[in-house]
Amino acid sequence: MPETKATPTLLTAREVQARLRLGRNAVYALAREREISSVRIGAKVLFLEAEVEAFIRRKTVPAKRNFFGSKSVSHTTQDKGVAGIGQSNYGR
Repeated sequence: MPETKATPTLLTAREVQARLRLGRNAVYALAREREISSVRIGAKVLFLEAEVEAFIRRKTVPAKRNFFGSKSVSHTTQDKGVAGIGQSNYGR
């Protein structure tokens, strides 16, 4: 039995705008600069959904596991007197 391939989903510039929360000119600039692959059919520019998702993954910056280092910060930091965390200048 021959293997069937799924038809790729094509997005309009307006749909890409909504997903990336960018303006129209920015979306077309990404296509022009080949940051996102595009398909031109006549005057229409379309974008492969998988390419838009790949662009998002490439531009994603991973978060640090714990902002304060290896120890977790809890409400006990107030009791330990860590400067600037949980302390106020009132009454000093």
